[in-house]
Amino acid sequence: MGVFEELRDEISKCTRCVELVKSRTQTVFGDGTPEAEIMFVGEAPGADEDRVGIPFVGRAGQLMNDAMKNAGIPRSMIFIANTLKCRPPENRNPLPEELENCSKFLAAQVAIIKPKIIVPLGKFGLERMVKKDLKISDVHGKPLKRKDGVIFFPMFHPAAALHQPKYREDIITDFKKLAKLLKREGLL
Repeated sequence: MGVFEELRDEISKCTRCVELVKSRTQTVFGDGTPEAEIMFVGEAPGADEDRVGIPFVGRAGQLMNDAMKNAGIPRSMIFIANTLKCRPPENRNPLPEELENCSKFLAAQVAIIKPKIIVPLGKFGLERMVKKDLKISDVHGKPLKRKDGVIFFPMFHPAAALHQPKYREDIITDFKKLAKLLKREGLL
């Protein structure tokens, strides 16, 4: 068993968050290849993801897939993960201690994959991957480069457009900007 599979197995057996363990159907490790150069980081699995075991397969995932396809970005070149690996009950926001409990798993995924570009999706992805005091509305669609060369490209979470349609155009535009960045970086 390789490192990636070992991590998947460790996550599937995690019992740190008692409430999440009781309410989950299964853990949602992520989706994609460990060789991906682009990594998307969302919030937490929803009901569809909890049922299927793959992130972004529900309505928000469909919106994301459509925006990616329209921008010319194949989902196959991306690894998609969440800050939490279990669905919070009633799709509530992740609690600070749950985010902390899962942080080592997300860090391990990033360490294994070594993406060149990380796309934090929404508030929780941004706070966990970049900085707590940034607002997604201020930095979405703007590349942020880390000292080690990793580029962060924050975007609104696709679920935001399901609840507030005004974000739909921002998401579509940001995927087009992401495609331009990928081309500039020689990844697309």
